[in-house]
Formats: sequence, C-alpha cells, structure tokens
Amino acid sequence: MPDDAKAARPQPMTKHPPESPVPNYAAFFGGGQQTFSRWMQGMFTLSQEITRFTQGRVQEDMAAWWALASCRTPEEAANCQQRFAAKAVEEYSEEITKLSQMMMTVATEGLSAARRPVADG
Repeated sequence: MPDDAKAARPQPMTKHPPESPVPNYAAFFGGGQQTFSRWMQGMFTLSQEITRFTQGRVQEDMAAWWALASCRTPEEAANCQQRFAAKAVEEYSEEITKLSQMMMTVATEGLSAARRPVADG
C-alpha cells in the first residue's frame, strides 16, 4: 500500500477522547435533593422579587397616567412625564442591580453545593 493511502486511513484511537464541551451535570444532580432544593428556593425568591417589582411598577404607571391626565398645560404635562421617567429609570436601575445580585447568589450557592463531595449512603 502506498504511503499516501496509509496516511489517509483513520488511525485507531489510543488515547481517551477529549472532554465533551457539554458540562457534566451529574455533580449537580448527584448532590441530591439538598442542592436541587436550594436552587429551587433561590429561583422562587427571584420570581417573587420580579412579581413584586412588576406589581409596583404597574401601580406607578397607573398613577403617572392619572397625573398626566390631570395636567392643564403642556408644561405641566412635560414636567409630569419627566418626573415619571426619572423615577422609572432609577427604579429599573436599582432592580437590575438587585436581580443581578440575587442571580449571582443563586449561581454561587448552586456551584458550591455541586462541588461538595456527596456523602456515601
């Protein structure tokens, strides 16, 4: 067989295959119910915070519409809109920071729980 043909043939694998690019979640689920429970609690807390914020913003939006409807001049309306926008930007910024911190806490706790060795039996 010519050397070119030998080089083109697939060579038998003598080494272990490279690690999969897909994360191994066995450690996460192997940690058992406690790890999953902590993750679920974190996600529930995050969900409650999003619901609380959304309800508050809907109430603020309705109040702003009522205030805007009661304006008598274009200047009053512009001032009302400016106050509403400034407050909304401030509240959204604070909420993004809060949600980011909450997500980091959930992720950090989940990772540290997944890295803990699983107790036998």
